[in-house]
Amino acid sequence: MAFNIEFPDDFLSDLLDTDFSEIAEDALKEAAPIVESSMKNSLKRVISHDGESELQNSIKASKPKEARTDAWIVNVGPSGQSKTKTYKSKKGKNRKYPVSNALKAIWLEHGIPGQQAPKPFIQSAVNDAEEKVIKKIQEVYEKKVGAD
Repeated sequence: MAFNIEFPDDFLSDLLDTDFSEIAEDALKEAAPIVESSMKNSLKRVISHDGESELQNSIKASKPKEARTDAWIVNVGPSGQSKTKTYKSKKGKNRKYPVSNALKAIWLEHGIPGQQAPKPFIQSAVNDAEEKVIKKIQEVYEKKVGAD
C-alpha cells in the first residue's frame, strides 16, 4: 500500500521549524499498525477456515526507513516461510519444500489457474485502512508542530 505526499524541499523546516524526517518516521510508526491490522482482518474474511492462519500471523509491518530518494517507507505484508512443507501440484505430485508466505498471499490474491479462484484481500485492506491512516498521520503532524 502506498500513500504519496510530496512537499518541496525544506517546506516543513522553513515553514514550521520542524524536521520532516522526524514527522514522517513517527507518523509511519503509528500508522503502520493500522494497515497491519486491516490486512489481517481482510485476510481473515477470505480464508476458508476458522481461527488465525499461518499466513495471517506472518503479516507484519517493517520499521520505517528513509530511502535514497529521501522518501520514507514502511512495508506491511507477509514474511517468512510457511511451516507447511507439502503442497499439491497441478499434475497430482506433491511438492515437499517450504513456500514463502508472500507467495501464498499472491496465490490467494490472484488465484492459481485451474486450481484456485482468486480471493483478493489487499485492496479491501487498503480501502479499510486509508481514512484511519490519514487521520493518524494528521494527528502525529499536529502534535509535532504544536497545532491544536
